[in-house]
This record gives sequence, structure tokens and C-alpha cells, in this order.
Amino acid sequence: MIYSIHTMEIKLNVDTEKFGKLLEKAFYNAKGKNRVFPDKDRNDIYHDTALTDEGIKIRYHDDKYKKNIRLIVNPTEVLGGDDVIKLWKPNEDNISKFLHKLEKHIKNYFNSKYELNDFELSRIDFTVNIDVGSRERVADYIRVLHNVGKVKCFDAKYEKNDKRINKEHSFDLVGNSNGVEFTAYNKEAASGRKDAKGLLRVEVRLTKPRAIRGLTEETATSNRIADYSLRSREIFLAVFSQVVPVGDYYKKAKAEKIVMANVKRKNLKLKMLRLITLIPEKKSLLNAQKELNARNLDEIMCEFAMLNLSPVTISKRHKIKRLEGLISYLE
Repeated sequence: MIYSIHTMEIKLNVDTEKFGKLLEKAFYNAKGKNRVFPDKDRNDIYHDTALTDEGIKIRYHDDKYKKNIRLIVNPTEVLGGDDVIKLWKPNEDNISKFLHKLEKHIKNYFNSKYELNDFELSRIDFTVNIDVGSRERVADYIRVLHNVGKVKCFDAKYEKNDKRINKEHSFDLVGNSNGVEFTAYNKEAASGRKDAKGLLRVEVRLTKPRAIRGLTEETATSNRIADYSLRSREIFLAVFSQVVPVGDYYKKAKAEKIVMANVKRKNLKLKMLRLITLIPEKKSLLNAQKELNARNLDEIMCEFAMLNLSPVTISKRHKIKRLEGLISYLE
């Protein structure tokens, strides 16, 4: 399994005068090429496509109180790859090549006035492609993840009737205060490419500087990127394990039967059975755990993991009877 950085955002804060000169220069360099244009939804953002073919999107943010230029960087594309199917697998050699290329593009674009370490790392997305075998199985996993609902420290990213997202193709959570997001989605549906059939793309996103700063002692942006690249697996799994319970998914009756047959302690058994019942009633793992109000919640969840059984069950109307736990694909 390849654990990788899919996208990162680096940000250059500048004063109003410098921002105006840099944006004016971008428009001047784009004469006749139609590459600089305003955002269709916000009149304070301008896009420059000068480096799009190199895997870098450029955005000028003309905020009222803080001007900045943001580069949205796809390391796989910077290295000449195709991130839909094959992500880059970070190692010391290709990280060095990536940083060298990124530095070169930044210096060329800004005529050597700025370099990578003048930018702040403001967002970073860690990614895996899980091949579950078919588009039907991708849909099965997304459906059962919706049964997880909210978990500790996370809320649903989109309201129930939000038209921006197709919930048949995506499951999305946003941290309620930690600057972390989690999403699992149908890569074939998102990319429109048939060669992505059967791929469940899972991403862990650190969307705020405070979430990023707390993960490393490194201070220089280039060193931070190198450190996070090498730690992609560790960081991804730390968040994944917060969201997705360990264990295979079954229908409610089968899950109860497994608990009844394998848990000897009566009090523990009753609480596990109660949690299985509460999750579909409360429509989220978190709300069910709150309702259970058990002091030994960690012990209960650990027992489920020991049985390789998820307390989250497959819905009655869902035709399948069993799904392997997602963690089994990541080991």
C-alpha cells in the first residue's frame, strides 16, 4: 500500500504594495495567453495557470486585511506522474527530486525573488488508493461508512441536503476544532476515468497551520515537507484509526451472534450488544457512545477490535451480508 502526499498548499504572505506588483506582473506575463483570470465565485481571488502543466496551481488571494499567494502543489504531477492511479511512494531520493523541482519552479516564476522557504506550509493532504475490486464494492464501503456517521472530534462536513456533494460517491468528516478532515470517495466517479474502477480514495487533510505545526520540530518549509512525506503512513493511519473502527462489517443479527458466542463477561457483552443497537438508532458512532455512557468505553471498543468485528453494522436494506474491514487493506 502506498501512503503519499496527494496535495499540499504553500502560502506566501506579502504586503499590499508587493501583492499589487506581483499580480500586475502575472497579468503582464500572461498577455495573449488568457492564463490569469478571476475566480468564478469570489472576486478577491485570481488564478494563474502558468505552472498547471507542472502540477502547480497558483492563486492570488486579495483579502482585505491579508494578501497572499498560494501554490497548490501535487507532488506526483510535479514528478511527472499520474496521481489518479499511481501515487508517488516517498523515499529520500524522490523527495529530494521533488523539492528540487518545486524550488526551481518557484524561482523561475518569481524571477528568483522568492524561494520555497519563503512560503509557509498551510495545508497538506495524505492519500491512499484502496483497490476494493469493483465499483459496486466501492459503493458498499461508502454506504457503510455513512453508518459510522460522526465520531469523536469530527462532524459531518456537509448537511444532509447539500447539493455540492453526492453522498453515494463520498463520505466526508471535518474536525470540529482540530483542523483535520477525512474523506473517502469513489475515484472513478470523481475522475471520470474507467481505469480508476474499484478504487476507493481515502484522504486525511490537515487544513490549518496549527494542525501542521504540531507534528514536527522542523521549521523550514522544505524540511517540513520532507519530514511529512516520510511520515505519510504514520500520520494517515493516526487519523484513519480515529474515524474507522477496526473490524469486519456484518448485518446486526450476525454481529450480535458473534458477540454472544465470544464474549464471556456478562456486563461487557451487554454493553457491546447495546452499542450495536444504538448506532443505527442514533445514526452515528459518537452519539451511540454518548448514549451508552460507559466508563469502560475503551475496553468495549478494544473487545470489538479483538473480535475483528465492527460495532457499525450493514443496513437492513443493503443487500450484502459482510464486508471486510477497511484496515485489512492497509496492513
